[in-house]
Amino acid sequence: MRWGRPRFNWLARYNSTRLYGALLTRGINLYEYNRTMLHQKTMVVDGQWATIGTTNFDNRSFALNEESNVSFTERSLVEALQGAFEADRKASERITIARWKQRGVWTRAQEVVASVFQEQA
Repeated sequence: MRWGRPRFNWLARYNSTRLYGALLTRGINLYEYNRTMLHQKTMVVDGQWATIGTTNFDNRSFALNEESNVSFTERSLVEALQGAFEADRKASERITIARWKQRGVWTRAQEVVASVFQEQA
């Protein structure tokens, strides 16, 4: 894992990585795309419905920010978005629980500091 690469927002990065363990121990697969920062939010559900936009899945985005998404069921668009996601996933690094547990003291300290600032609203 490339903890703290310069292309990431420090606060968001470390506040997120500290939570990986809870997800990984429940069998969720995590992949990090380390080539650049991807800011768009996309979702494809059952190959039938998709959305793309700026909305983060958090209270701040829902209550305070002016966010927007476009949702669609057009089969060719859903397939194109699914294909883009799969290409990005193949270019990503899988995060395992063993690797996450090996992060160093400096990384863990930064996660603690970032967690203090997690509430922005």
